[in-house]
Amino acid sequence: MKRAFWPIRSTPLRLTLVFLGIFILSSAASFATAYFVIRANFDAVLEDEIDQTLDTYKSIKDQNALIARLQADVQITDSELTILQYQPDRGPVISNAAGLPQAEDYTIIDHSAIAESQGDIADSYLARTKRVGRGQLTVAKTREQVVKMGEIILSVVLIGLLPTIILASGAGALAARNARRRIDRIQTTLAELTAGHMAARVPVTAHDRDDLTAISAAVNTMATSQEALIASMRQVSADIAHDLKTPIQRVAVILDEITEKTVLSAGQEDLLGQALHETDRIVKTFQALLQLAQIEGGAVRDRLIPTDLQAVAEDVVDFLGADAEEKGYGLTLSLTGAGPFTVIGDRHLLSQTIANLIENGLRHTPTGSTIQVELSRQNGQVILRIADNGPGIPVEEREKVLQRLYRLEQSRTTEGNGLGLSLVAAICTLHDAQLLLEDNHPGLMVRIVFPDGGEVN
Repeated sequence: MKRAFWPIRSTPLRLTLVFLGIFILSSAASFATAYFVIRANFDAVLEDEIDQTLDTYKSIKDQNALIARLQADVQITDSELTILQYQPDRGPVISNAAGLPQAEDYTIIDHSAIAESQGDIADSYLARTKRVGRGQLTVAKTREQVVKMGEIILSVVLIGLLPTIILASGAGALAARNARRRIDRIQTTLAELTAGHMAARVPVTAHDRDDLTAISAAVNTMATSQEALIASMRQVSADIAHDLKTPIQRVAVILDEITEKTVLSAGQEDLLGQALHETDRIVKTFQALLQLAQIEGGAVRDRLIPTDLQAVAEDVVDFLGADAEEKGYGLTLSLTGAGPFTVIGDRHLLSQTIANLIENGLRHTPTGSTIQVELSRQNGQVILRIADNGPGIPVEEREKVLQRLYRLEQSRTTEGNGLGLSLVAAICTLHDAQLLLEDNHPGLMVRIVFPDGGEVN
């Protein structure tokens, strides 16, 4: 079923137009009813006057006297008010406006239907024809007052109703604009909250007391609760990571001292090596959680400065290139378009982002693959692309892999802690950059769009 098409998307403006339409229709119906009632009363009065005139002439029984009376009355009767026309069975027509058509019943006759007149005639007449004596007598009374009454009502509509409609339209449009502005603020705040800006709130003034104020207050209350909940969760994660990091590091030191100071069998050394490896993974996981909490908390925002992303990418590719080549992988960096590729950011975090994405590609692609790093500029934005030819990430999983500790490999037997892409997402948010996971056909392409950072000092 197709939805009705509304060219106007603003609900307040729609309501304004609906109520304005109802007002116009009701006013028009009221004026139209008044006009038709008054016109019917005028016509009833004219009908009585016509009948009285016809009865007066019908009371004259002598034909000659009737003709003499009509001839005299035609001379003194103003055709603009009343038209008399007598068509005797024999003899000439007696009339003060020749060419008046006969009317068997009460009939409205327009002035255009009257052929000629001895004087001025009105725009329209109400006429009736009756047999009087030995002929047909037509009496027509002017409807000028009815016409003027219609013009007066139309003037009242134009002078009175039209300004009211204009004022109501202006007031409605103003109210709709104010409501639309407040609704836009609510939508903007909800969009910011959805994007992770938990400090966003709907502005509410002291004099606001309508339903939008209640909605705004509810949104702010919800946002405050969510902010407190998320802050609590982040604090718990940071506290756990911080509290457990030191003991685990101590365990690692103890295991290392056992390895160095104790004579162990080959099997024991192997087990201690595995324990050291696992504790190192745990320390790295807690370190990543702490760093994620710092980034999401905005603690490093004051370190964002104009940074040459090309220099950062070159350093990372040079650093990881030898290790990738040793493992049988290729790692390339290409530039598309003219630089500089400057962004507002933190050099260390940008390096970590590129390194995490390259290491993620090396971890999930077969030996012999090439990881491609590309920098380009488009519409004033700096775009970083890192692509591989591995298995990629299914579309339905791309949002999930950006969550903390989420891994595609549910058995969690492979290397990694599920925090690499979470850190990348948090760093992108900190840098106001857009993170996109796309198909590389085959493989995964990570595209990060940075706003232009200007020139590096």
